[in-house]
Amino acid sequence: MVHGIDPERDQEQEPFLPNNADDTIKASKNPTTVIAIPVEEGSMSTCVKSFVLLILFFGVNIAISVFNKWEFNGPLRCPIYVTMTHQIICFICCLSLSPWIKIRKVEGWNSRGKLMLIPLFFIGNIALNNVSLLYTTLALNQLIRAFCPVVVALMAWIFEDKRPSWGSSASIACLVLGVTLSVAASPDLEVLGTIICFASVLGNALQTVTVSVLKVVKLDPLSIIYHTSLFNCLFMTPLFFALGEHTQLVQHVEEQGIGVVFGLTIAGGGIAFAYDVILLSFIQNTSSVYSSVAGSFKTVLILWISFMFFHQRINLASFVGIIIACVAFVANSVVMVHEKRVGKSESVGQKQIKGEKTVDDESFPTKTI
Repeated sequence: MVHGIDPERDQEQEPFLPNNADDTIKASKNPTTVIAIPVEEGSMSTCVKSFVLLILFFGVNIAISVFNKWEFNGPLRCPIYVTMTHQIICFICCLSLSPWIKIRKVEGWNSRGKLMLIPLFFIGNIALNNVSLLYTTLALNQLIRAFCPVVVALMAWIFEDKRPSWGSSASIACLVLGVTLSVAASPDLEVLGTIICFASVLGNALQTVTVSVLKVVKLDPLSIIYHTSLFNCLFMTPLFFALGEHTQLVQHVEEQGIGVVFGLTIAGGGIAFAYDVILLSFIQNTSSVYSSVAGSFKTVLILWISFMFFHQRINLASFVGIIIACVAFVANSVVMVHEKRVGKSESVGQKQIKGEKTVDDESFPTKTI
């Protein structure tokens, strides 16, 4: 699920109890029998909503990947500037929608401290990834980013003592083989871009594991964007000047005109806002596992489209590596889905044996009679 801050869940209370939890607890002390009956509500509309979000998820991922690579190839070679202005536009969009959509407040220093993890890791994840697109092809970028499950599994083993299963280990080993072969044998290999992209993979993994360890809780998508976007921009400002993008930006304005630069900035910001909202909504309305599987197929789609839109070279060894990496990436997601279901079933079974109440956050709502 989306990791953000939910002030209500920072309180010391049972996380899955309903709003009338006190009444439910008092009622349970009476001899009256309470039966929870699964009630399927709007399953068809839920399926349609998930399908529409899936299509939008694929579309916006392809759009932002192709647009950013095209933009960084020539029209606006300032990835940090582009990333910063995307965040500013996202904040303005959220602020404009605030009269109609409630933006939740973040209360307490503990919650605010957790919230600052998002901008901190944003630089190591998104900003470095955009910088790498200056030097690498889109196909290589996506292949290296597919390495994320490997680094996440390694860090989870180190920091959380979570040992991967045999199935997960096998898929990860094949993923390592495929990515290594496709990247090393690629005619378009560029060392600097590859190093920067691997650094963004490390930032992504650190974000995933740290958020898991610190148990950062949830906010709705627009509230996450509203509370973090300006901090994302602020934290990237030193990098903007350190890379000399302020002089590069002036050069683009002189060569192409301020109208073109402004238009590209607004267009990119609009796509970025749509990407943030659709991605976070997709995860919250399905599940983190489902979004992970969809993400693996998204990577395959972007790899295919990257060869259609951009001049990228490939040889037999690199092609074989791409196939191995794609199959391993999808297999790893499938294994993860299976392990999550098995773990959930075992957890529910243990609670039933102990006579505890079980609540599945992905099951149908229940009615008490």
